[in-house]
Amino acid sequence: MSPGDLSQAHRELDSPLRCVSCHEFGAGAAQFKCLQCHEEIARRLAEKRGYHAKVVRGTGRQAANDCSRCHSEHNGRRHQLVRWRTPKLKFDHKEAGWPLEGKHARARCEQCHNESRITAEDRVVLKRSNLSATYAGLSPRCTACHRDEHRGDLGKDCTRCHTLEGWKPASGFDHGKAAFVLTGRHEQLACEKCHKRLAALGNHVQFKNFGFFNTCRACHQDPHGGSFAGDCEKCHTTAGWKPARLEGGFQHDKTGFPLKGRHAAVECRKCHQSENFRAKIPHGRCLDCHEDRHRGQLAAREGGECGACHTETGWKPARFGTREHAGTRFPLNGRHAPVECAKCHAGQGAGVNYHPAFASCRDCHQDRHRGQFAGAPYENRCERCHADGGWQAARYTLADHQKGRFALLGAHAAVPCGECHRAGADPADRPFHFGSLDCQQCHADPHRTVQAAAAGERLSPAAARWGCPSCHTTRTWKETGPFDHGRTDFALTGKHRGAPCTGCHKPAVMGEKKLVSFAGTARACGACHGDAHDGQFAGLGGTQPDCARCHETSNWRSNEFDHQRNTNFSLAGAHERVPCRMCHANRRQVEGRMVVLYRGTPRSCEECHR
Repeated sequence: MSPGDLSQAHRELDSPLRCVSCHEFGAGAAQFKCLQCHEEIARRLAEKRGYHAKVVRGTGRQAANDCSRCHSEHNGRRHQLVRWRTPKLKFDHKEAGWPLEGKHARARCEQCHNESRITAEDRVVLKRSNLSATYAGLSPRCTACHRDEHRGDLGKDCTRCHTLEGWKPASGFDHGKAAFVLTGRHEQLACEKCHKRLAALGNHVQFKNFGFFNTCRACHQDPHGGSFAGDCEKCHTTAGWKPARLEGGFQHDKTGFPLKGRHAAVECRKCHQSENFRAKIPHGRCLDCHEDRHRGQLAAREGGECGACHTETGWKPARFGTREHAGTRFPLNGRHAPVECAKCHAGQGAGVNYHPAFASCRDCHQDRHRGQFAGAPYENRCERCHADGGWQAARYTLADHQKGRFALLGAHAAVPCGECHRAGADPADRPFHFGSLDCQQCHADPHRTVQAAAAGERLSPAAARWGCPSCHTTRTWKETGPFDHGRTDFALTGKHRGAPCTGCHKPAVMGEKKLVSFAGTARACGACHGDAHDGQFAGLGGTQPDCARCHETSNWRSNEFDHQRNTNFSLAGAHERVPCRMCHANRRQVEGRMVVLYRGTPRSCEECHR
C-alpha cells in the first residue's frame, strides 16, 4: 500500500497500521496532519511570525496540506525533508521576519541557532533529541541571547540605549533625562568612572538607585581642608574647578582686594599659596606680586608703579597714549602720534628700551638725501625743511629758495620742485645740489646748427660764449632781452638795427622741430640782399661785390659815393653837381625789373654834350 519508504525522521511511522498518524481518510482528496505533530510550526503560524508564516499558504487544514509543497515523503530513508531553495549561507534572514543588521549580520548561524538560545516556551513543543539541529525556538528579544547587565533596572528594551553595531557606546542613552544631568566636565567622563562594578551586586555595573550624587564631596575631595562650608557649587561649576565662580558664591569683592579684570581669571593658588585662604597677602602695590618688567626704567613715574600705565584688564594695550607722551621730553605730534610703540622702543619683553635717543631725526630716520644737506646751514637738521605732519609736505618755501645759489625768478617760480629735482629709480637719489647752474642743465639748446648737431656738440657757439641770459629772460623763452650785437663780429648799424633777427638768422628744420642757428651766419651783403646791379660790380672769379664801397647801412642810396677815388672818371668841376642818372641813363630789363647800367658809360664829352 505504501508508495515508498518514509524518511529517516519518520521511520517509526513506516507501517500500514500507522498511516492515520499523518493521513486523514474518508475526506476525499489527501489530507495531512503535519501541524498536529509539529506544534512549534503551528504556533508560529498562529502567531504569524517566523519563516513559515511567510511561505505557508492558507490556514488550518489548508496550511497543513501546504507542507507537502516543500516537504514530500515516501522518497526513501536518505531523502532530505528540509531542502534550501538557496544555499544556507545566502539565506536572506529578512524572510524569517527578523533582518540581520549591525554585528548580527556578521555572526555565524550556529552562534544563535543552538540549543542554549532556545526559549523555555519553545522547548516544550520542540520534539527533537538534538535541539541544535533546528532553526526554530529563538526570540527576537535581546535578553534571549545576551545577558542583562542592568539586571532589569533599565527595562527590557535594550535598543533604547544600544545599537546593533555594539553595546558601547550607548549612543541612545540620554543622560539629560536621568536624575543626574551631565554638564561641563562631567560630559567628558567615561561611564565607568561613576558606574563601577560592585561585588555586592554580583560584579554587575550599577546604573540605578544611586543615593550619593547629590553632593560634590561624594565623588570629589575637599581641596580646602574644610576652610569653607563644603558647598562647592557656590564657587565652582561643572565646567571645572578652575577658575572658581566667585560672582555667585564667594564674594571676593567683600575682601580688601576686589578681583577685577584679569585678576578675576587668576587661579586662587596663584595668590593663596596654602589652603588657608584667610592668611594675609601683601597687595598694596603691583610690585608686591608682579616683577618690574621694565627694569627700573620708569622708576621716576610714580615710583615705577604699574598702575600708572596698565590696568587689571591686561598688560596690553598700555594706557600710556599720546596725551601721556606729551608729558615726556618727546611729545608725539603729527605723524609720530599713530606710530606703534615698538617702532621707537625696540626690544622684546623686559628688554624694551623706553629711553631711546631722539636728539636728532637721524636717530630714528634714515638720511633720504644721502648727505646732501650735511654742510651748513642745514647740518642734517631735518626739521629745517620737514615737519611732523609728513615728509612730503616740505616747508622749504620760495623765500628760502631765493636765499640759495639759484633764486627762482620769473617762470621758474611756478615750476614744480620735481621738474628740476627729479628722482631716479631710487627716490633717495633725488638731487638737490647741482654742479652747474647753467640753463643747459635743464633746457635743451634750440639754436644748434646742423653741423654742430652732426658733430655731437651740445651747445651752439653763441650759447657757449654768452649763455642763454644774453638773449632770454626768465619770464618766458619767447621774451628776449636787448641782445648786444656789438659784442659779436657783426655790429648792427643803420637800418640793420631795426631788422628782425629771423631776417638774417633763418630757422632751419632739424628733425621734427625748426631750430634757429645763430652761428655761422653769413656777413656779406649779398647773402641777405639781392644784387641790384646784376653782377656789374662782382669781384674776380664771380665773388660777391663789396657793397660797402658805395652803400652804407643807414640808406641804400649812395650819397657818399667817391667818384674820384673809386672810378677812372673824375667829376671835377661842373660834373660834381650833375645827378647820377644824367650820365647813367641806360637800363636793361632783367627778370622783369629794370637794372641801371653803370659799366660802359661813355667818357668822351661829345657822347653827352653836343
